[in-house]
Amino acid sequence: MWVFLSGGFVSIVAHRDRPGDLMVRARDPEHLRQIWPDAEVQLTPKADYPARIVVPRRVVRERLAQEVDDLQYPNFKASLTDDAYHDLCLDVWSTHARWGVKLQHVKREPPVFITAFEGSSLDALVRLPEKCKQQADLASPEEKTSRNLRMSVGGGSLTLCDLLDFRETLRDDHTVVTLCRHPPAFLPEGPTVPWVHRYFRAYEQRIEPWLIAIEEVRCLIEEGRDVLLHCVHGRDRTGVVAYAVLRSFGYGHEEVVSQLCAHRPRMAEVWPQRLAEPKAIQLGSLSSSTYA
Repeated sequence: MWVFLSGGFVSIVAHRDRPGDLMVRARDPEHLRQIWPDAEVQLTPKADYPARIVVPRRVVRERLAQEVDDLQYPNFKASLTDDAYHDLCLDVWSTHARWGVKLQHVKREPPVFITAFEGSSLDALVRLPEKCKQQADLASPEEKTSRNLRMSVGGGSLTLCDLLDFRETLRDDHTVVTLCRHPPAFLPEGPTVPWVHRYFRAYEQRIEPWLIAIEEVRCLIEEGRDVLLHCVHGRDRTGVVAYAVLRSFGYGHEEVVSQLCAHRPRMAEVWPQRLAEPKAIQLGSLSSSTYA
């Protein structure tokens, strides 16, 4: 039996000579110590699994039951704090996903989002690659400066930004919605806020990811949330989703474009053309008619 826990990976097999005991093996002895702190770990460096313990079946059963009772995470990979172990589990997940795609008897539709996760800024800090943090840290004063204003709409508000001016835009009452691959560079000493990750590509041709992202942002605003919406540049995905959300609240095309440019001046020369493209017009019309 292979068991992947937040504390480590172990292989559990029957003991050849002791029916009441199990042999629990690991490649990293620290994994055994994390899961069974009081057990005596035996090291056999030349074996396939160089660390092992002998544990009564009852103790193994109780320990695994405790893991089930204590389970709180909504995403297993996000619960892993050791980078090397996280990468191992991601490799296993990727291999299993490729195997699943090959199953002929299962008809699969591609997932709506490449990444779909809900948590808090603390989860984002764990998932943030070091290179993304460095890019935020090394951004120029101009790139970091936020001129983004909050738009009151529905029962809440909507603010738009990009990855580099995110820190100066973030407030402690925000619910952050990320549309790009990596999370924003929250500061560890900053406010802990809700975080929703819905990653799809800017050139996504399917309409479903766009519509669902639009609906989710709209629902958050209707709940009275103050939404901070962003992608990498705060331009394409952010602009089109925000445009359609405002259209869903009854605003006309020209008014929406004017409001978006006023509240995110950095895009004032880009959005009038971008939001007149067929994808934006289609999504805006659908949103307007759906919630009319």
